[in-house]
Amino acid sequence: MATLNASTFKSRADAEARYLSLIDAAAAEVRSIDPAQEVVYQRKLTEAIQGHGSLIEAEAVAIGADVAEVAAAVVSKRDAWENYIHIVEVKRIKAKSDVRSASTPAAMHQVVKAFRQELTLLQ
Repeated sequence: MATLNASTFKSRADAEARYLSLIDAAAAEVRSIDPAQEVVYQRKLTEAIQGHGSLIEAEAVAIGADVAEVAAAVVSKRDAWENYIHIVEVKRIKAKSDVRSASTPAAMHQVVKAFRQELTLLQ
């Protein structure tokens, strides 16, 4: 853990900017997904909504399930992911507000620490 002292930041604005960026980085890290995998997931979602397609049909064969079951699972997983992203965003907005309201860099540090802990509990 970093030691916070009077020389850590040149100004309150510098401290605030640093801690706001740490919050954004932590949120981005838990929301991140490989861009190529996102393309695959988006295609599977499109196929799932249509009820057919090479990806969900191949998955159905591979796992011995009905295409409709695979389609429903894909839509359900996407809904869960979007809900997760929503929760992360609400927590990010609140943490940034708390940093802006904090009276000291040490208090800002505690906000970031608590935010990271909340994200860990979500996973």
